[in-house]
Amino acid sequence: MCLDEFTIGLYEEMEKKLEEISLHEINDLQCLKNASYTILQTISVLKDYISNNTFINKDEEINFFKNIKPKFLSKLIYYHKAFEILSHLPFSSSNEIKNYYLKEQEKISEYLNENKEFYSYYRSKSTLFDEVYFLRKEPESWLLLNFDDYETDLNFTTIYDYKLSKIIAFESLSELIKESFNKVDLKQHIISGTGKKQKITWTASKVSLIELLYALQSSGACNNGTIDIKNLAIYLEHIFNIDLGNYYRVFQEIRIRKASRTNFLDQLKDRLIKRMDESDENPKRYF
Repeated sequence: MCLDEFTIGLYEEMEKKLEEISLHEINDLQCLKNASYTILQTISVLKDYISNNTFINKDEEINFFKNIKPKFLSKLIYYHKAFEILSHLPFSSSNEIKNYYLKEQEKISEYLNENKEFYSYYRSKSTLFDEVYFLRKEPESWLLLNFDDYETDLNFTTIYDYKLSKIIAFESLSELIKESFNKVDLKQHIISGTGKKQKITWTASKVSLIELLYALQSSGACNNGTIDIKNLAIYLEHIFNIDLGNYYRVFQEIRIRKASRTNFLDQLKDRLIKRMDESDENPKRYF
């Protein structure tokens, strides 16, 4: 099996395991811990493959240490650091929690600034120094490096693949910290009453909301599936400031549609996939 085929399959398998962990593990710390262990096991498999196979040329070696390995290793660094941040989260006031997140954000910014030249190289997608950064070297070439930024197994590391993985992980951590900070900030405003309460009004059609109503109740997504259609309808009417009217009759009309019986749900899926695709191309846009 060629390198690309092996690593693509291995990464997809890892992602499925991580998704299962996130779906079934309620405790955030335990989720992060289990995810880290899963990634560590996957990297061990990857390492064994590299130890038992030879790169066909320099380009394949560069591709592995620049594009493939960092995909795996950055995940491990991300989950490990997220666990570390969450486990040390202070049980105190909102202001202290926000200050804690700000300090963590400063640590990330400091690391990126310390490595700004390489960070710019990575962001610009340059290839000029790839042979310097992503080909394995003899120990003499490493003497001036920060020892915290590389592994000791010379067969499985280059000068900068760990540094690149850390940068990728820290970019994701930065977004996580911003999101966590904003949640605390919003909660603080709501509790203190200083925040302006925003009225949420359903602006799509009633038929669309009724379609969503029956989908939510049928899926058992609310109250472990114990809520009936009437109570769920009342709740949706309240939070979205709308009168659904005779939703049972509308549902019967939806049920006998000649075309798709799930127009709105299909639209939701298409819009979400489009947003994900656009976010892949421009990650910062949707955060």
